[in-house]
Amino acid sequence: MPRMTSISILPAMLLAGCATTGDRTATSAERSACEKMEKNMGLGSPHDHGEMKGRGLNSMNLSHDRCVKILAQPN
Repeated sequence: MPRMTSISILPAMLLAGCATTGDRTATSAERSACEKMEKNMGLGSPHDHGEMKGRGLNSMNLSHDRCVKILAQPN
């Protein structure tokens, strides 16, 4: 029984980890990558028909949103 309890807690722990990573301060490598993306592609809204059709965010949109937040942070 204790093994089942620990297995059932694992998804909750993983989700909690995902929920807490959004507000952390970006590393210099992350900021540099975002500045490179901004220089090459700009920060306009990404074009994704899958999201518009209700399929949810894709990895490109998630990283794009993260970069917008990183670049909004003071250096």
